[in-house]
Amino acid sequence: METDQWSLVVAVLAFVSAGWAVKYSRAQALSAQGQLDVARQVHREQSEPYVIVDIQPYDPGTHLLVLVIQNVGPTVARNVRVTASPELSSTHGDEITQALQNVTARTIPMIPPGRRLQYFFDTGARFGSALPMEFEFTVTSEGPMGPVETLRYTVDLAILTEELIGERPTKKLEEKLGKIADGVRDVGKYYQAANEIPISETNQRRRDEVSRRLAEGQQRRSSADDA
Repeated sequence: METDQWSLVVAVLAFVSAGWAVKYSRAQALSAQGQLDVARQVHREQSEPYVIVDIQPYDPGTHLLVLVIQNVGPTVARNVRVTASPELSSTHGDEITQALQNVTARTIPMIPPGRRLQYFFDTGARFGSALPMEFEFTVTSEGPMGPVETLRYTVDLAILTEELIGERPTKKLEEKLGKIADGVRDVGKYYQAANEIPISETNQRRRDEVSRRLAEGQQRRSSADDA
């Protein structure tokens, strides 16, 4: 092969190699940029507030339902707005219904990390009513880095019917009274054990007194019969 041809081959190979090098460098740059974007996104998400909305039992066994708005994120949530579709309503009258709708009509200026806001929503009467049982909540807020991604939650009250089956409204009270009764019995046992001798002596004195009175009564009857 002549010199000019070798030169042409070398030039072509160099050009191809340079092209691959540029392509590889560009891929590396894009990969690095992608990793940087992901890292920034993760850092942002870790630094953002996270506001959840739910309707849940206030306490098992009470059949009392509450609307809960809670910031489970690590930073303060500002300018929080919660909307519900359909609008919230309660079987406990227009006053409660209006109070619930006021919650979704206002902007909450600030919810610190871990703060839990609770509002009375309804009772077990809800499950036998014709009122809506499913709601879609939309939450908007702002964090340290600006607006937070809009969050949406679907809450279906029907799933609570299984959870509440068999729970008596007085169950918790019954359990507490049972514990108190057990404690009183234990105190009685300890007292009796600690005062066994004095109690025995007192009981013996009472028996002796009863026996004495019986004997005196019998003696008086005998005397009366002799007379």
